[in-house]
Amino acid sequence: MAPLTETTMDTLAKRLKAFRQEKHLSAQELAETCGIPVTTYREWENGRQIQGEPYEKLAEALGVSLFELMTGRKPKYSDVFFKLDELEKQIADLRGHLSAMA
Repeated sequence: MAPLTETTMDTLAKRLKAFRQEKHLSAQELAETCGIPVTTYREWENGRQIQGEPYEKLAEALGVSLFELMTGRKPKYSDVFFKLDELEKQIADLRGHLSAMA
């Protein structure tokens, strides 16, 4: 992934806060869901660059696609991709149950 500019980080910070508020989550709740300290999450909402690759966890916790989190736009066919992702999770769960029964 290309380095994020200060402007990009500010925009991402605004999206993080907006998505979090849209889901009626506190910063503490979202941080716990993502497995990070709330102080770290608050720094991200204030524009500090996100170190590492927690973007997928954030997107999942906020109920948005990674594309939407990073760009602020819903991708075409987002419902199809979301449903596909859910089906893949269900298949993985079923495989786990089948393995446990074997």
